[in-house]
Amino acid sequence: MIHLLCLSLALLSLNALAQKETINISVETDIYKYAQEILNGRDPIEVSDYSGQNTQRDVVEFILIQKALTLGGSDLEFTFTTGNYDARNIKLLQTGLLLISFDSMWHSHISQYSDELYISAPVINKGEYMAGIYTSTAHHSSITVKQLSDLQRLTVVSNKNWPVDWATLKQISPKSLMHEEEWLSMAKIVSKGWVDVMLAPFSNTLPFSYQGKDYSIKAIEGVKVALNDSRHFAISKKHPRGKETFIALQKGLAILRERGEITKSYQQAGFFNTLVKDWKIINETTLED
Repeated sequence: MIHLLCLSLALLSLNALAQKETINISVETDIYKYAQEILNGRDPIEVSDYSGQNTQRDVVEFILIQKALTLGGSDLEFTFTTGNYDARNIKLLQTGLLLISFDSMWHSHISQYSDELYISAPVINKGEYMAGIYTSTAHHSSITVKQLSDLQRLTVVSNKNWPVDWATLKQISPKSLMHEEEWLSMAKIVSKGWVDVMLAPFSNTLPFSYQGKDYSIKAIEGVKVALNDSRHFAISKKHPRGKETFIALQKGLAILRERGEITKSYQQAGFFNTLVKDWKIINETTLED
């Protein structure tokens, strides 16, 4: 009887070990949708080509972070809650309700929460992040930006919860700077011509543009804006799996960096874009060290 009881307990222990813990992650709806197009039913570790019609920085990072965790030895599995979490994720991380953000964050923003957050190695180094200046496709020919003073005569929309974007635009000092919570709302406002321009990443195909229901915006050619900070993943120190997840992530990111896969993934998304390498950095004189 004792032997049977011991055997039963041993089997229960083995079953518990075999069952991986599932962690819920909050993620932007569109990013989750576009990432599924690239994954196409595959596990993230199987992805080697990050190109696609809807590939962008956030989509690449959704896959990269899971790949890094696997390479780093993490046994976690994830479920996802979709919605608009741009402003909320940092609070969820601080309280331990969210283990990790699948979207990288600016170092200048998350470093102020270093008592509550682990900060990963950079996935985007300082000086690598360039944004396009996007205007309405319908009004594209009527907006000309060749130098800083041209941009200073225009109206701009951004989100004050994006600290580096907001600070960069404040330094540029446009005619007006409007706050809007959601990227999609910004695109619609610009598309309708209610605001002249907005910042957005470059895509992987020419012309650089974004289209969707009720919006169509296009990059102004020849100019770009430098956002002078590095981007990192943040992990909650308050979450019970925080420390081990941070260790696994650091290990996995180091492997991906050594393989050149981090740079390759951003290049395939068009985020690191050779097509704009000779475009003028319009805010070069306003950048802080």
